Amino acid sequence: MAHAIGFEVEVKCSADTFYKFFKNNITQLVNCFPETYKSIEVIDQGDKPSVGSVRLWKYELAVNGENKSITWNFLDGDVMNFYRSFQIKLVSVTPTGEGSCLAKWSVNFEKDKGDLL
Repeated sequence: MAHAIGFEVEVKCSADTFYKFFKNNITQLVNCFPETYKSIEVIDQGDKPSVGSVRLWKYELAVNGENKSITWNFLDGDVMNFYRSFQIKLVSVTPTGEGSCLAKWSVNFEKDKGDLL
């Protein structure tokens, strides 16, 4: 059974800056949220499954500059050990005023085994 979760977040930066961050600089999340992301690396090979190890997720990226949307469809990697399908989408980024915007997100997934969230 497929599940979808949607949410909106008001962000204190321009819509263009927010969109371009996720399009071009996602590895910078370490600098923005050091309490959450210890490291993000672009790697060519997998790694050992241990605490603190870097995981390789293979995904298809779809970018729509006109709507400021980005879709990550995960195809391989550790996340696919738990899900039949897994998608994260930055649905839209809309300016709400000077120096702020509203980001709409969705997460769509189907569990591999069972129906538990």
